Amino acid sequence: MPLTLRLLAALLLASVASARDLTFYLVSDAHVGMNYKQCEPAFGPEDYNLNVVRTLDALATLPGRPWPRQGPLAEAMKGKGPVPAPAAMIVAGDLTENGTPAQWKDFDRLFPWQGEAPKRFPVIALAGNHDGGSKTGIIRQGLRERNRAMLKAGLLSKVSEDGLHSAWVWQGVHFVNANNYAGDVVKADAKPGSMWDPERSLAFLKEYLASIPAGAPVIVVQHLDYGERSTWWDQERRKAFYEVIKAHNVIALLHGHTHAITKLTFPEDKDYAAFGAGGPRFDCFSAGAFKREGVVKGMPFPGPRNPCECFVFRITDDVFAAGHFTAGPEGWNSTPQAEGLTVVKKIR
Repeated sequence: MPLTLRLLAALLLASVASARDLTFYLVSDAHVGMNYKQCEPAFGPEDYNLNVVRTLDALATLPGRPWPRQGPLAEAMKGKGPVPAPAAMIVAGDLTENGTPAQWKDFDRLFPWQGEAPKRFPVIALAGNHDGGSKTGIIRQGLRERNRAMLKAGLLSKVSEDGLHSAWVWQGVHFVNANNYAGDVVKADAKPGSMWDPERSLAFLKEYLASIPAGAPVIVVQHLDYGERSTWWDQERRKAFYEVIKAHNVIALLHGHTHAITKLTFPEDKDYAAFGAGGPRFDCFSAGAFKREGVVKGMPFPGPRNPCECFVFRITDDVFAAGHFTAGPEGWNSTPQAEGLTVVKKIR
């Protein structure tokens, strides 16, 4: 890009950043249709989906709530009013438990992409490993149809040639949805067309990043976590992903899959050494899950860990802020880990 155009792009980015006020939410691992048949009494798909509705109802109470009373998030949001309604809620994969047509129909009903104000927010969803694979798989096909509808409505700005991967821009911040994971070929022990087929999501990400202004803030979302301990997304493909993003202004990586509520760093130490230490490292966020772990055979279903598990992100001017909301007695996450889940930082 010629120098004059670069200067103009930089000035435009600065003017957008100075007037920015963007809020969005992250949830994950809805697992619609989960069947806890080992419980006594059995807690079947209809019971589970009612639990999903209760979680969505808890999330609907988030707009208008006060921010935490103390800590860095409280300081950053001082004078900026209560939590706003989101531009959309991102659901980071494992939309269904088994990827069946009935489960997809229920997900599409419970999480309409348009939202249903005021109780349901617009939704951007991506495929996870539980959602199956192949171009003819019901979940990926359903996501393609939703993406095309969202593109037509202006919620997305670009979709991949096959319609599965997507990108959008909110107030100068560029988002890219790589679905299960960013890659161009399946992992070594998997087959094309399986749930491990990324369907050229890395190529879509690379092409999109090459098309946006230099220095523009970017957020990438996929289902699988970015951690070095994961055998699901192997190191070779993590490194390829790192090579694509490392020269860009990536302000956050979002994911699901682990069912854990975490704020980590990519690359972690082992990967960082293998990738050639000295490059940038990126903040990673995972909101948790709808699905309950630790269910004991022969015992009643114990209920959710929290009424909901949601990362709330707000970008005001050049400040990026993130906090974890549970709708519990404190509203915001009040566990000993809460401090590590809160991020306030300056962005370019």
